[in-house]
Amino acid sequence: MGGSNRHGGVIKSCLIQADRTMTSGTELNATVDHMQAMLNDCNNRSPFLLQNEGEYQAWRQRKLSNRQALSASEVFKLDSSGRLPESSLNAVRRQIEAFNFAIFESAETLDKNAFLLLNEQFGLYRIDANPGADEDRVTSLRVVKPSDARSQYIPYTNRALNWHTDGYYNSLDRRIEAFALYCVNQAGRGGGNYLFDHEWMYLLIRDQSPDLLDALMSPDMMRIPANVQGRDVIRPEESGPVFSLQPDSCALNMRYTSRPRNIVWKSDKRSERALNLIREILMDGDAVVDIRLQNRQGLVCNNVLHGRQAFHDDAQRPARLIYRARYYDAIDIQQD
Repeated sequence: MGGSNRHGGVIKSCLIQADRTMTSGTELNATVDHMQAMLNDCNNRSPFLLQNEGEYQAWRQRKLSNRQALSASEVFKLDSSGRLPESSLNAVRRQIEAFNFAIFESAETLDKNAFLLLNEQFGLYRIDANPGADEDRVTSLRVVKPSDARSQYIPYTNRALNWHTDGYYNSLDRRIEAFALYCVNQAGRGGGNYLFDHEWMYLLIRDQSPDLLDALMSPDMMRIPANVQGRDVIRPEESGPVFSLQPDSCALNMRYTSRPRNIVWKSDKRSERALNLIREILMDGDAVVDIRLQNRQGLVCNNVLHGRQAFHDDAQRPARLIYRARYYDAIDIQQD
């Protein structure tokens, strides 16, 4: 498994600018009022409320320090029972705090039941059942035959997946807070993933253009038309914000997709500026982490921005198979 951080100029300049000038609270009163309504009555000490500048600066410094001290591509070894050993728990917690994801590797191939039990160690219990999932709610991501109804959806093909967060089309009461992947068989060529911490995206936007957070937290920022197949409504129309907070954990949630189809973005000038800034940051490439899970490796994350490279299976090897589980919980590592 290889991991790398790309480097560009936009993000570094944002951080420098943020250190030199801070936006006053009086200039952001309207934004603060709207954010308070949007953030699900979360703890008023949250660093993700613009009014809490002290809490934000403390969180920001901790985030920066952890990211500078740690490697995003660190691989944590599971023990013989397929669990994180007690000695690794604090390191994994710090890894999650820094990057919102962690990579792990098992000694033996995990079956789906062992995969789910491992996810419970991360505090992940409330699993989502998307239409393509198996009976146990774990999705087996593989290339399916053209006759399979799932073949119309990119995850079940070998095509590339652009930037998105999982379940961005779900209703607000079914927001995907975390997901986990486990590689049973990697493709012969391609199939790598690229990741971008959604909290880091928030940090960059807040440092550079905090006024745009109001647009990104608007409840009608993104609208996803209903998914209608024939006469059946597979999923109703949904609208929601890009950034919000999970009511239970107050963790930051992001809903986003780079797909131009089947999504309608709010079209006022501030919303367009906010979307363009997200696209600029992603295109700049700094803080994008490239990984390619090997057999018996997996990833657990707080639904970070991510995508997938196109891939090709090798006829001499088993076809690519990745287990995926989506959760309504945010990561909360459980002590054994």
